[in-house]
Amino acid sequence: MAITESPWRSAKDSPSRQLLWELSQLSIIRQEDLYEQLDRESEERDAIYKHANAIANARHEQVRKEAEAEKDRLEQEQERKEAEARLEEERKHQARAEQEKVEKRHAAERAETAARAERAATQEREAEQARQKIEKDRQEAQAAKLKKEAQEAEARTKAEAERKSKEAAVAAIARSSQRAQSTVATLSKPNASASTAPVRSAERESEHQRYVEIHKTLKEMRRSMTQQAKQDPKLKSRMGDMRREIKKSIGQLREGKGVNAIPQSSIQKSLKEAINSFPQPTISAARFTTYPNQDTQVPALLIFLLNHLSKAVISQLIKEAAVAPKIADPIGTIAVSIFANNDFRVNGNSLIDILIAKMHVVCPPLFGIYGPDNSDEGRTRLGWWREVPGGPWINDQTHQDRMTGLGAGYAALTLRNFEKAKATNPYPPYHFWRAITAILNVPAGHVTETHLVLLKALLTNSEARFMEFFGEPAKKILQFAIKEYPKRAPKGSVAAAVLSNLGDTLKKDKKLYL
Repeated sequence: MAITESPWRSAKDSPSRQLLWELSQLSIIRQEDLYEQLDRESEERDAIYKHANAIANARHEQVRKEAEAEKDRLEQEQERKEAEARLEEERKHQARAEQEKVEKRHAAERAETAARAERAATQEREAEQARQKIEKDRQEAQAAKLKKEAQEAEARTKAEAERKSKEAAVAAIARSSQRAQSTVATLSKPNASASTAPVRSAERESEHQRYVEIHKTLKEMRRSMTQQAKQDPKLKSRMGDMRREIKKSIGQLREGKGVNAIPQSSIQKSLKEAINSFPQPTISAARFTTYPNQDTQVPALLIFLLNHLSKAVISQLIKEAAVAPKIADPIGTIAVSIFANNDFRVNGNSLIDILIAKMHVVCPPLFGIYGPDNSDEGRTRLGWWREVPGGPWINDQTHQDRMTGLGAGYAALTLRNFEKAKATNPYPPYHFWRAITAILNVPAGHVTETHLVLLKALLTNSEARFMEFFGEPAKKILQFAIKEYPKRAPKGSVAAAVLSNLGDTLKKDKKLYL
């Protein structure tokens, strides 16, 4: 752009203004040049862009056409492969169908063969079973015959043993009755017992020591069973359950006809379970009886439970019969019936010695054992108990209560009538006679309050059965025990006065005149 001449070039008054105008013109020229250059550059860039865009579009079109061509090729290839796959699948399907036909045919042939073999095997099995059944029936018939013969032989043996036992009991009672008159006559003489009976009968002492030994063996057996149970969880669980069931059943015994059927059944069930379910371990019965030739192995759990039964009986007599002596009768009845049960005998002999061994320990005077009640040894021989092992002795009243319960219980055990029973009495009435005469034969000067309390407990509520078994001699014994024996008591004895009053009670309540 050319610069125009300044309108003030000829002016005489403003050379600076002309210079300013020329500068402004120069700036305008430069700006217009810049815009023209920018326009040219923009047109060039636009041309370049259009050219590049045309190239890109051409490339894109080429790529699109190539892609479409490739797509068409791939689709055709896919269609070809699918067609081939369909043909292959149809071929395989036909092959499988053919194979299945063959397999079915073969399976049918195998099934037919197996069926023929099974029919043949079934026929063979049926024939064999028929032969076995015939043989089994023959063997069972033979076994039943042998069992029947064995049972008959055992029944004959038991019947013979029971007959002999009953005859022995009757003979013992008869002998006791025959000796009763002379016994009463002897007892009636002044100081007779001191002159005729030894201070300590060797025979009674020996018998007592044997029962004390049985009691110690029972303690050892109980500890042994406890140790064995630790190795056998099943035995440990049932042993504890059965022991508790027996103790509970004894605690449920009450007076009345038929009221104790359930407790008795429960006890028998536990004992039978011990025999049938726990036949091992075993132990020799000879260690717990006074019968000769009893070295027979029996289930140890049976002895363990009979020991706990005996312990529960003694405990219940001390706890309840001391206060209400009549409760001793059902306790004694159930205890004797359990020990009389043939299922719990060994070679026909009862295991009641387990219970009697405990009686020997807790109440020795019942068996002719005596001693002074002012010494430790004497008190032990009289059945005194300590509050704790090694501790002080129980007081007089507690001791007398124990003797009352045990005396009433012993009478209940011994004065049982088995005349109409199928079982044999395991502890016949002559044991009651022995206990009474053992106390009455205590030498003068050795009679203690224990003897007097025990004698009254034995006779109270028992006089009728005593006379039923022993007749007139029993009445003579009652007369001597109530009228004469208290005179041998220590001076000022309260128990002697109570025993003497028993005669008035019998006269008033039982119409029995001595």
